[in-house]
Amino acid sequence: MSSIELMNNRYRNLFLVAFLIFSSATFAQEEKQTPPYGRFNTDSIMLGQEINYTLRYEHANNQEVLFPDSTYNFTPFELLRKEYFPTRTESNVSVDCVVYTLSTYEIDSVYELGLPIWVESLDGTDSIFANLDGIFFKDMIPVLPDSAQLYANVDYLDVEQEFNYPYLLIFLGIVVVIFLIVLIGFGGKIREYFRRKSLEKKYISFVKNYSDHLKEDMTVVNVEESTVIWKAFIASVTSIQIQAMTSKEAGRALNSTELEARLKVLDRVIYAGQGIDEAKQVLEDLKEWAKQGQDFALSNSKESFEFKSSKD
Repeated sequence: MSSIELMNNRYRNLFLVAFLIFSSATFAQEEKQTPPYGRFNTDSIMLGQEINYTLRYEHANNQEVLFPDSTYNFTPFELLRKEYFPTRTESNVSVDCVVYTLSTYEIDSVYELGLPIWVESLDGTDSIFANLDGIFFKDMIPVLPDSAQLYANVDYLDVEQEFNYPYLLIFLGIVVVIFLIVLIGFGGKIREYFRRKSLEKKYISFVKNYSDHLKEDMTVVNVEESTVIWKAFIASVTSIQIQAMTSKEAGRALNSTELEARLKVLDRVIYAGQGIDEAKQVLEDLKEWAKQGQDFALSNSKESFEFKSSKD
């Protein structure tokens, strides 16, 4: 036999020995992989009842282990929630545990479940299933035996009469038609009535609040508050927003140079503290002019508002 053949035989034997060693080691490792522990916490379940299923696995501390999450199909159960427990490691052996809270709405005599875990290996990811654990369905309605007897009951039973809904719908329809007729025929007058009532209520409230300020001592603060109240009321009845206007702008907007002069007197009191003796009379005049604004709003005139001089 040539030296080349001897060398080939030697390599072939070495390869065979290595293959046998690797295969036996892999087989031994697979033999050591025990299935995870999976058990229900009870032996029976009612429809919709919550139960716990414990899945625990012991493994080498250098192994990566994955447990089922919410994407896993738990049929015939539905996953409600899950609780992970911290990994415990002793003597290079780690223990992982997850408790799943499940419920079911499918009716069967026995339910079985065996969840898997996934272990990282050299060839990829291996799945190892727990042994099936069963749980019985607890029926709330007892099954009647075939020998059960039925008894006839011919006693009189007073049945409550049903409400006549068609008549109710007809009545409501008539009410709606009458309401629409009244709204179309008298809607304008009704709206005008409530508009005037609202204006009168607003004017009474203004007069009371404004008069209370005039009864107090004339101070800078009191003059400023009275002016703000008056401007707010005039803006509401004339739809001219004079609150942010200067005295000159407000006079032009309301077409009154006399009003401009009166407001400037109040400006000197508010910003310079001068002319406080004149302030009370000016505020009294503004109260009379507020009545003009109220009359203008009640008239519902389409013309622009204009103050009449107090001399007229």
